[in-house]
Amino acid sequence: MVPSRSKRPSILLLIASIIVIALSDVVNSAKILCLFPTGSKSHVLGPQTLLKHLASRGHEVTMVSAFPLSKPVKNYRDVYVPIQSGFDTMMSKFMQGGSRNMFRMMPVVAKISMDYNNDTLNSPQFQQLVREERFDLAILGYFMNGFIVGVGSLLKCPVVMYISAGFNQVVNFVGNPQEIASVPHLFLGNKNPMTFMDLVKNTLLSVFEAGFITYIESVTKSYYYYNFPTEKGFPTYEEAKLNISLMLCNAYFTQTVPRPMLPNVIEVGGLQIKSKPDPLPQDIQAWLDGADEHGVIFLSFGSNLKSSSLREDKFEAIIGSLGKLKQRVIWKWDTDQMPRKPANVLIGKWLPQDDILAHRNLKLFITHGGLGSITESMYHGVPIVGIPMFGDQDHNVAQVVEEGWGESVSFDNLTESALTGAIERVLGSERYTQKIQNMATLYKDRPQSALDLATFWVEYVVRHKGARHLHYQGADLNRWQRSLLDVLVFLVAVPFVVFKILGVLLRKLKKQKQKAADANRVSKLKKKY
Repeated sequence: MVPSRSKRPSILLLIASIIVIALSDVVNSAKILCLFPTGSKSHVLGPQTLLKHLASRGHEVTMVSAFPLSKPVKNYRDVYVPIQSGFDTMMSKFMQGGSRNMFRMMPVVAKISMDYNNDTLNSPQFQQLVREERFDLAILGYFMNGFIVGVGSLLKCPVVMYISAGFNQVVNFVGNPQEIASVPHLFLGNKNPMTFMDLVKNTLLSVFEAGFITYIESVTKSYYYYNFPTEKGFPTYEEAKLNISLMLCNAYFTQTVPRPMLPNVIEVGGLQIKSKPDPLPQDIQAWLDGADEHGVIFLSFGSNLKSSSLREDKFEAIIGSLGKLKQRVIWKWDTDQMPRKPANVLIGKWLPQDDILAHRNLKLFITHGGLGSITESMYHGVPIVGIPMFGDQDHNVAQVVEEGWGESVSFDNLTESALTGAIERVLGSERYTQKIQNMATLYKDRPQSALDLATFWVEYVVRHKGARHLHYQGADLNRWQRSLLDVLVFLVAVPFVVFKILGVLLRKLKKQKQKAADANRVSKLKKKY
């Protein structure tokens, strides 16, 4: 039976309603700019994952970086601004065994990073975007470059700050409580609870960090006012920081210790990790699939360190150890050929690390200990042997050893026997695998994925035009005010002043009474005589 004409509009209305309901979780399409001027490809993987997801939800996204996507994505535009890497010389020195004292290196790292960002802000590509386009939101990547907060005022839109590491005081732009008495410093490790001596160390580290922050801020301000001068109507650096709507941090509390977090500080650790791995290149897939008996070891020093720059004796130690193993090895190697490559080693210039770690036959990850690598290894339940090189890597690997799911070999002590011993200890005991699988379960047990969480909050900021109601009033206070020192001074000073005034009044009253008494005695004496 053919439906009557009168029923057709109802059917169309029903179809339209279903479509509206299906799309109800998508906000109106927004124009989103992500600015991430870094020389480290690993630092942009998280933002790229987030932007691709936002693009799939109908937003128009633009990524300004030195690392465009290998394949185009609908609604996703790359604005390529090449960066002359200032880290290459430093990284080569690390691979040669040079000093890795980060207290000395941090000012150098900060200067290079700020120069990257300054060059990008003043590039023709970025300046053209500023002149010709308007954006609803700016997502800014932080790595020793706080002055780019001025981009929000430049583009007249809300700002989301993406932090490549976990939360710390260096990136505390929103006034999150520090809690020195209960939250251990990054360099102290995940001490929970802290002993009295830990508290002493934590206090000293926090004092040192405050001094470092003061230094970094002084350098940052010069870059900020060069690009965003107040005489042209831009807010001060302090005011620009207060305009940050949201902070996305590349961490999750099961990796560290619980700490108080403001509602606009969101932990999205593991953002770059895919719940379903992408298909691997054919040669890598075959190499992994064919290792059912003994498994595969993956070796990578990350995106900045080049394995071909390894000092000769350290290179010989590694290939001497790996070449004698029964396991197959995949090694991230940055040239087409590896000298004296063992038969059980497969090399590749850029390898899909997350997808490789997800393979069933992957048994061990030999890594430099970067945060992204540690996180991906934890997520996929793969134990590690760490060879930390610089920065937070020493701490990251030390934490893995303390937690019981890996071993550490320092670069200075890297020999064939030392590496072989660490590999055999990890592969020869089930406790490493059991420990990391338990930690992986904790890490994955969330109400929603890191990607969905980040997407919600980014769209929340867009929906609410910057979500000013998330702003914490404590961020407006200086150190004296946050510590209530002004209140303490008031509480001490007022009673003191009142006491002093009362003292003066009492002394005057006493003098007046004494004068009256003296006058009375004199009067009586005069009457008597």
